[in-house]
Amino acid sequence: MVPERPVSPLRHRNFRLTLLASTAAFSGYALLLPVVPLWAVRQEAGTFAAGASTGVFMASTVLTQFATSAFVRRHGYRAAMLLGALFLGAPTPLLIASAGAWEILGISLLRGIGFGLLTVCGSALIAELLPTGSLARGSGLYGLAAGVPQLAGLPVGTWVAEHWGFPHVFVLATALPLCALVPILLLPRLLPRHEPGTGSGPRALVRATWKPWLPMLAVSTGFGALATFLPIVVSSPASAVALFVTPAVAMLSRWAAGHLGHRLAGPGRMLPGGLAVSAAGLAGFALLADHPVPAVVAVAVFGLGFGVVQNDALVAMFARARAGSASVAWNVAFDAGQGLGAVAVGAIVSWTSFGSAFGLLAAAAAALLPVALLARRNG
Repeated sequence: MVPERPVSPLRHRNFRLTLLASTAAFSGYALLLPVVPLWAVRQEAGTFAAGASTGVFMASTVLTQFATSAFVRRHGYRAAMLLGALFLGAPTPLLIASAGAWEILGISLLRGIGFGLLTVCGSALIAELLPTGSLARGSGLYGLAAGVPQLAGLPVGTWVAEHWGFPHVFVLATALPLCALVPILLLPRLLPRHEPGTGSGPRALVRATWKPWLPMLAVSTGFGALATFLPIVVSSPASAVALFVTPAVAMLSRWAAGHLGHRLAGPGRMLPGGLAVSAAGLAGFALLADHPVPAVVAVAVFGLGFGVVQNDALVAMFARARAGSASVAWNVAFDAGQGLGAVAVGAIVSWTSFGSAFGLLAAAAAALLPVALLARRNG
């Protein structure tokens, strides 16, 4: 079967608005991803609380993602995204006066609700708004919209906190998601065009998507651990460089994978290579975290594989399930993995070392290579 001739996703007005809204909202998220754990450490809550702040945020995100499809079917994508931007931004100023661990965790929980709504809607709209032949390229562009905020936000958030103070980061992370309200309000109501039918339940979704889902979970676990603990493990300024390099390489590799994926016309075909490269990067970081320059190289290698897996796993899920369901599955893997990585490493280092913790993450990713090979098939 000849693949559809691709049409530039940027020709679709509503997709452009979705990209703008996602970029603004995710900027607020990215600024605080390494800053909130650092804030918890500065408040003498310990490394476990630092990891738990990301873990609670991602747990709240994942629970919200499971409920998002039902909300969207009733109220539409615009309402869900509006609510998401408000939840992500509005509670953030409360961090300024929050010194206790439980206060920080409670605010993280509220912000996770907003992030869960936005992530499911943003990736689902790739398939809802674009023709099949443009999905890979649309996923790559959406990767840019999600990646540019991380590219700037992860290092900038840490730098601003260190040089200007934490309150400045919290105010900025409040304003950016609220700016996303403007393009969201310009969207139509956008009810899902793919209504649920037979074979669309949780079990059917798991059977359809588990092969790309597990590799996605493995790499997002590694990213969550790196984003949370890089400022703690690697000395400055190398930590800021590493926080810039990781999302930069991931963003570019995801975009490139989107273009290459359409030419290959085979969802899932790049998953094994991407997973292997990610595992190698995590292993390198586990061995070289005490050496700033090699550590930056290791996270760059990880980012290269991470971007490929992100794009190919999403397109593979779109080929196996409805748009909304595939979006939920992909985002659950992404966000549950980030929370798992933060909590797991935070717990493991309490009785061993960061090197051992990241080595275990590398081994887990490598162990899933046979699953990634299975995901090369559409069945």
